[in-house]
Amino acid sequence: MSKFDIIYKDIVEKIEKDGITTKGEVRTKYLDGTPAHYRSYIGYQFRLDNSGDEAHLLTTRFCPNKAPIRELYWIWILQSNNVDTLVNLGCKFWNEWKMEDGTIGPAYGAQIKTKTFGYESQLHYIISEIKNNPNSRRIMTEIWIPEALDKMALTPCVHLTQWSVIEGKLFLEVRQRSCDVALGLVANVFQYSILHKLVALECGLEPGEIIWNIHNMHLYDRHLESIKEQMKSPILSAPTFKINNFTSIFDFKPDDLEIINYKHGEKYSYEIAI
Repeated sequence: MSKFDIIYKDIVEKIEKDGITTKGEVRTKYLDGTPAHYRSYIGYQFRLDNSGDEAHLLTTRFCPNKAPIRELYWIWILQSNNVDTLVNLGCKFWNEWKMEDGTIGPAYGAQIKTKTFGYESQLHYIISEIKNNPNSRRIMTEIWIPEALDKMALTPCVHLTQWSVIEGKLFLEVRQRSCDVALGLVANVFQYSILHKLVALECGLEPGEIIWNIHNMHLYDRHLESIKEQMKSPILSAPTFKINNFTSIFDFKPDDLEIINYKHGEKYSYEIAI
């Protein structure tokens, strides 16, 4: 039975039972200009065992699994903020936020690319620290940069990672300031579970748990009925995955990831709010 499906069901039930629905004006809108109201719950943490070969994709519905990895590659490996580069990879996640210069501003990949403690990027820094200073409590990346926020097309949702090595296992903690449960969370958990695996492979460690912290998790009003139907679908056995041809995290390509035996419920279409 899929571990992430069980966690996801608890998240949906928590929002339905204890969440608060927005009133008055909201920043978010649907593409037709209608205000995108939502029901949210503040402060949630889950732990996900990432030590095996389970691919953390929902089975109660079909979840795209190629586009999230292409976005992961764009942000962490290419360290790019150019939307056309992402589109050419086959992912349209950022089309609605493309700015006049063709980028999303100094966000996501542009911040991962920042030199850190003399290393050429935040990714290079964490890998070096994990390999050479595994007892460090400073193995972190951060892309919520106050002086750059007003220049970003969208401020980061998943913004912080922290990594720890305990008895040969690599633990990853993630902080997400805002969580669209129907769309963003599904892609993000899958992405970061693969990033966790890639960093562990690079550093010769066994992946341990992912600890995921969400400040504001929410369901948009146009998602509620569909997600209630989705939650009626049975939870199936999780798919597995392989990372083929691994030599280095910096040489990883999205097509190196192979998803095996993905069985799932029907496909649901959830409207994006911007």
